[in-house]
Amino acid sequence: MKNTIYPRFIRGFFRFNAQVAVALALLSFSLLPSCNDLDTIGLDLVETRIRLNSTDTTTIRAYTLSEDSLLTTNAELHLLGFINDPLFGKSSASIYTEALPGSLSQAVTSISSDLLVVDSVVLSLAYAGYAGNLNVHYTARVFELGEIIPIDTIYSNRVLQVKKEIPVINPVFRPMPRTKVFLDPDSVAPHLRIKLDPQYGRKMVLYLDSLARNQKRFSTYDEFRAYLSGFLIQVEETSQPGAILYFNLRGTFSRFQIFYSQAGTTNKYVYSLNFGDGLGRRYTRFDNFGHQHAAEILRSQVLNSETLLGDSLLFLQSMANYRVRIQLPYITNLLTGQSNQVAINSARLIFPIETDLLPDSINTATALILYRENPAKPGKIIPLDDQVVSSNYFGGFIDRRKMEYSFNITKHIQRVFEDPTLNTPLYLRVSNGVQIAGRVALKGPKRNNPLRLEIIYSQPVLGNNN
Repeated sequence: MKNTIYPRFIRGFFRFNAQVAVALALLSFSLLPSCNDLDTIGLDLVETRIRLNSTDTTTIRAYTLSEDSLLTTNAELHLLGFINDPLFGKSSASIYTEALPGSLSQAVTSISSDLLVVDSVVLSLAYAGYAGNLNVHYTARVFELGEIIPIDTIYSNRVLQVKKEIPVINPVFRPMPRTKVFLDPDSVAPHLRIKLDPQYGRKMVLYLDSLARNQKRFSTYDEFRAYLSGFLIQVEETSQPGAILYFNLRGTFSRFQIFYSQAGTTNKYVYSLNFGDGLGRRYTRFDNFGHQHAAEILRSQVLNSETLLGDSLLFLQSMANYRVRIQLPYITNLLTGQSNQVAINSARLIFPIETDLLPDSINTATALILYRENPAKPGKIIPLDDQVVSSNYFGGFIDRRKMEYSFNITKHIQRVFEDPTLNTPLYLRVSNGVQIAGRVALKGPKRNNPLRLEIIYSQPVLGNNN
């Protein structure tokens, strides 16, 4: 414990009694050129001074846990890819998505079977970023679903039945999320184009045409879903380091298209299905994440429940893999002998990065997020009071100069002092872990430059101060 007697009050969240307020007022209005004089002016008139204390030795217990599966339904971005990580092992991301016409009145052009020519069938996904190493070649696989994607809450461990695999004409691709695509005669925003078997498109065009001929067009989107439930898009494992690719399925270039024509003519036609739009209509999509073969140093802590290993190292990974549980068991001991008159001026929880374990920082998490267990509902997590102020106030962003993350949890600690029942476990996650592929190894609370809680707090000093 480090103590500094300092008679000027630094802002906190605790309201002192009237005697303390008088002392503060006298000190605030005393203006003398000498710093020493300023520090003593008025102290002969009151019995209370303010003591500013600081500590960074609060006991912290922390260890790594497997993450709960995460809600991925209709996220802003969707993830596809595969990463080989020497520490975290193999991680994969696949996409389940519906494909619906923009309007139920949308129809194919009627062409007889003997004159129908399907030029290409293209499944396009608009790039929105990536994490990892783009020097990789993936093999794409596309399946037609055998069941409708449910409209209820869908988590990242959900697996749906598939009806059949659709042959891919150009299965091997190299991700190019920063390169525009040239579609004669123009260049358009970067997007992945997966070409499917033309026979698949031919069967669809002929079936939709037969419905129209018999005046049996779809009257509801659920009827269309019963015909085409959607697609599963995934990539095969690779021995290369790999990357996780981010896609915006509501983007203009995210769609399923059949390009066809009539033999003997120059007429060209396109039939398009969307994966989403900006109109708020129901397009159900979700991601599935998979993880396996993490390094022994990580598996021992998580799978074998060797929680003491958290004193040394802690691990976080997005995409529903790992989180950290944190406890501050003795935090209220700072109140001992203080008559509960303590104001928390600042409380910062600091997480230094273990850079030796992850020298490649390509997909080191750029931001973490901290929650607490709900005192009224054990096992359920809720935001900290500090989190709802603003992201700039709360923190959690990586400081690449110091190679650490820090959180301002002043309000939370103040309320714990006022009501110790609020001292429930904290949970640390990669921020936006559904849409970001990030991971990091952190130093535990018993290392050099450890995980620590830095507190500055004020308290009145009662009695004769002569």
